[in-house]
Amino acid sequence: KVLWGARKLKESSVHPDTKEIIPRPFRMAGFVPFNGPVCVALTVATDLRWLLFWSWMNQSQNAAVNYYNRNASSKMPTQTLLKSYIAAVGTALCL
Repeated sequence: KVLWGARKLKESSVHPDTKEIIPRPFRMAGFVPFNGPVCVALTVATDLRWLLFWSWMNQSQNAAVNYYNRNASSKMPTQTLLKSYIAAVGTALCL
């Protein structure tokens, strides 16, 4: 039973391809506790500046979660990742 618990913990916190530890805010299990407050702030924001800030924060959190949980066996250039991030943030801020 202890070994199964250790295995679950390892599989949820260590990337299977890179063997690097995934920071807590960017683990799939951390999505709701860390992104939930951002979504609430985004929903209740009334000032345009705050709305833009929380939209940027939300997209940045989503991008980080996707990056840390990516398929690392398939290499992607940093420039492609940056273009994707800018497109996602730019689209979110324009809507």
